[in-house]
Amino acid sequence: MTRLQADLPMLAPMLYVPADHPDLAAVLSGRRELGVCSIAVCLEDAVRPDNRRAAAASLARTIESLTSVPRAVFVRPADTEAFEWLLENLPCEHIAGFILPKASVQSIHVWIEKSFGLHPIFPILETREALDPVGRRELAQACAAHPPIIAGARIGVNDLFSLLGGLRRPAGRTVYETPAGRVIDSLLEAFSAYGVRLCAPVCDRISDDETLQREIVDDMHRGLFAKTAIHPRQVNTIWSAYAPDPAETAEARLILAPDAPAVFGSNGDMLEPACHGEWARRLLQRDALHRSVNIGALG
Repeated sequence: MTRLQADLPMLAPMLYVPADHPDLAAVLSGRRELGVCSIAVCLEDAVRPDNRRAAAASLARTIESLTSVPRAVFVRPADTEAFEWLLENLPCEHIAGFILPKASVQSIHVWIEKSFGLHPIFPILETREALDPVGRRELAQACAAHPPIIAGARIGVNDLFSLLGGLRRPAGRTVYETPAGRVIDSLLEAFSAYGVRLCAPVCDRISDDETLQREIVDDMHRGLFAKTAIHPRQVNTIWSAYAPDPAETAEARLILAPDAPAVFGSNGDMLEPACHGEWARRLLQRDALHRSVNIGALG
């Protein structure tokens, strides 16, 4: 795996697929055209509780039967018991990591212990701890305690809506135009303080591409990428939006030039390498990914 391929899960969209999806083998093997994304196979909310055990067994058989898995595949168990079963029965050499739903400080440490720190884990921030200033800080500290096993955390916005008084995203509004937007901004502050990257939340209004595009812009202005997609039609919209503007790419190269002045102007903007260097590095990382990975390259 190249460095750029390793960067994909933190930048490319993550497409959620139920573990009992009838076409799961084609999705995981790359026979389905999905664009550039990583895959989250869900054994939690997307699968009926009475079907989760059978779905997990079917997933294990499916992955065992595949000759190649071209995308990064993450598995989302329903709970710790299911996680332990998967660790024992899943061909983990084909799995990029596991997604920890309803993450708490305790469950983060338990999952790291259960897996002996051998598998990457992505906690989902979707409990009451995420609504509480102290809880957010403690979650961030727990994630920061386990590098590189925890490269980042995902924002579970639909559960946050539910906790905020049983709300649902209004039609035609981005998540940042709702009460959940303030929670996301607070999570960003708490996790950035500990150097833990966050991934952008889902937009579940699948048919509203205009709102999705506005929301992606607001995600990027917050430094949030790897947006969750719940339908293949969202993947290319998200990935295409992540392509840096050529003018910004040019400015990033000026900022990172070895002989760049401490402060200088470009196209009417002030550029300051000491302050803008991290922005420039991340933008050029996105640019490198877009140049190296074709939309259809992963199946």
